[in-house]
Amino acid sequence: MSYRLATITCAISFATTSLLYACPSDARKLVKANSFPTTGKVLKLTNGDLMCYLDLIDRRGKKYNLGADFAICDQTKFLNQQVQLTYKRSKVNDCQSNEPCGKTRIENLVVKMKLVARK
Repeated sequence: MSYRLATITCAISFATTSLLYACPSDARKLVKANSFPTTGKVLKLTNGDLMCYLDLIDRRGKKYNLGADFAICDQTKFLNQQVQLTYKRSKVNDCQSNEPCGKTRIENLVVKMKLVARK
């Protein structure tokens, strides 16, 4: 049984029978949905209600819209520059507006950018 199939089967089993202990132990691990880029060129920084949004293009030409700490949006010196990114799992409001509602979700946010020397 593949890792993803085991995870899905476990989730269905848990949802219908609430028997988490019946799932294989490797199926309870978090699945890495996608990998986040570690370097790229900053295209745009946008302050949003819940977080800063960072538009980035990697060396292969793939574009990303990443969540970032609000302090990142203040660092306009990185626009159109190659940077190295550092991420941190952070709590973000999970509300319809910027008004507090008591709901949060965990996101991988960019918390630090460092200029990369061009070769």
